[in-house]
Amino acid sequence: MMTLGKDIELLKPQVHENLAIIPLKTEKSYIDIMTLKKGFELGLAEVKECDNSQVNTLIVKNMAVTPLILIDGEEVVGGDQNRIVNATILIDAKSEMKIPVSCTEKGRWGFKSEFKQSNYIANYNTRRAKEYASRKHHHFQDVIWSSINDLEIENSFASPTSAMEESYENLKIDHNKIISEFDIVPGQNGVLIIVDGEIKGFELFLNSEIYKEFHEKILKSYLIDSKIENKTFTINVDAAQLVINNALASTFEEKQNHGVEEAFEFENDEGLGTLYTYKDQIIHLSYFKKLEDIIEDGVIEDISLKTDI
Repeated sequence: MMTLGKDIELLKPQVHENLAIIPLKTEKSYIDIMTLKKGFELGLAEVKECDNSQVNTLIVKNMAVTPLILIDGEEVVGGDQNRIVNATILIDAKSEMKIPVSCTEKGRWGFKSEFKQSNYIANYNTRRAKEYASRKHHHFQDVIWSSINDLEIENSFASPTSAMEESYENLKIDHNKIISEFDIVPGQNGVLIIVDGEIKGFELFLNSEIYKEFHEKILKSYLIDSKIENKTFTINVDAAQLVINNALASTFEEKQNHGVEEAFEFENDEGLGTLYTYKDQIIHLSYFKKLEDIIEDGVIEDISLKTDI
């Protein structure tokens, strides 16, 4: 169990249509960690199937002299089917390990190509559903397939292999136009997302360099689950600050880790999330607003959190 004391600075909000973001910034960290993207580019990271391929396990090799970070929800495509990483994992330097993953392409089981990094991460609703499943010890895979199916229905699109990546590609042109309206500001290493005046969640990374790699992916993960409309609303920065303060004031319970990172989960009346640390530094923190209807002992409770609009 731990309590987190961390100052998070909220920078100037940015708004386009009914989507708004508040860039987040913390004190700069000097820990040297390699991302999967950089590892692939430098030829220092390898992702492959197990000797006897398994849907929910992949092998990752880190050939660098620094730890390799894999981000919760990050997708790799190729192999026998596309997968997402089930948790943020820090793989030690010069080491190889098996990692837990989930399939994001239900209709394919057969070698396609060597694994490469996808341009996307799991959509917001999938990541949030997975977060709930982890608390209830439900099987991730069924939850993820169900969420991807819902995503296709909501967007009136059906991939031949039920591939999450194809749903994103189908909306890529529209999404890119919207993403171009949101700038990465100096020192930014996180973001809080607001849709229709409602705070949906926030994300924080070790440093601005890692955040830059995930900026577009994070925004697209929220966009794909939202109806973008020409609607105006007032950004309540105080409400956003309160959400973050309440999250940081939560009690953090230690959970299973997979690499050299430490992992913690937390929850309050407004939302829930997961924190990953290394050498007492936050390497990744994700927070999701609670589902509007939560069934507890057969009673449905509405626990939505909204800003003033």
